[in-house]
Amino acid sequence: MSYSRQSAARYDGALSENFLTHCLEHLKEFDVPVNVSEDSLALSLPQASYRFERDPRGFSVSIKAESGLSLHQARESFLYLIDHVQPGLSETLRWSGNVARNGAPPNLYHGEVVSVSRVVRQFLRVVLDCADTPALAQGPGMHFSLLIPPGGRRPVWPQLDDNGRTIWPDGEDKLHRSVYTFVDFVPELGRFSFDIFEHDGSRTTDWVRTARVGDLVGIMGPGGGDFPPGENLLIAGDETALPAIRRILQSSDPARRGQAYIEVEDETDCSPLVAPTSLSVTWVIRNKGETLWDQLSEAIPPENSRYVWVAAERTLVRLAKTRFRDEFGLRSDESYFSGYWVR
Repeated sequence: MSYSRQSAARYDGALSENFLTHCLEHLKEFDVPVNVSEDSLALSLPQASYRFERDPRGFSVSIKAESGLSLHQARESFLYLIDHVQPGLSETLRWSGNVARNGAPPNLYHGEVVSVSRVVRQFLRVVLDCADTPALAQGPGMHFSLLIPPGGRRPVWPQLDDNGRTIWPDGEDKLHRSVYTFVDFVPELGRFSFDIFEHDGSRTTDWVRTARVGDLVGIMGPGGGDFPPGENLLIAGDETALPAIRRILQSSDPARRGQAYIEVEDETDCSPLVAPTSLSVTWVIRNKGETLWDQLSEAIPPENSRYVWVAAERTLVRLAKTRFRDEFGLRSDESYFSGYWVR
């Protein structure tokens, strides 16, 4: 693929022991496809590519992307990776090329609350006015980050520094960040909606319970959660994954076949879903003693044109990943496993 945007950086200095190995382990945790040699890593993603090369003085990195937005998101992902492996290293990098600097991040938008309504017992649907809805609707991925400013203060939003790095407000201005799934878009009205799983102890739940028309929030995205390919789909998750499952099923080809398993607390948490007629939906009810693992431990994926998608509590997801990868030989491009929360 030909990319029109690119950026590069150089680091001269000491690296932690097994630096590349630790980078690779982190990437594998997220099922990112990587080409590896003794001193380099190369990644090819849908909207960007990376090349990372280690040498006696340190390392060099180059990133290419199809747009300024994709380049920014790719660079932020790389900085997150190396901060995870060697904290503080990213602050020493100086980037050249197509780098947005000293302004708002290109993936930052703003929205105002239009309405909040209950969908089922534990889900509230939020509708936002957002002038940039057309851009969000056309972007890659089904998720976005909701940025909630502290109450009683004028919001302070993230800004890019002179090196193109996103600087987040802290202290009394710190934003609450959480990831949600777009439900639908109305681009001609500049409006979109998303669902919040309501549970005590959640900062977002506290916010949505008292949200008023016109309340301002930040929106960062879109990104993450590509729509799964394949004619045969096995998809499973709990309440936290229900918005993503709903979006995937609704967007699926009418001829798609498969099975969906959705674990919820009570029968009143079940809601109508739009899905292909040959894809059956099974609701797994916890207060009846049913569990998602009961279903996944016996499920058998198809042999051809298949995809397995699982998102739920991290321990369960790891069990499912091990089973489907080891017993059925599913490749990373045939599956998606994500721990949405930790018990």
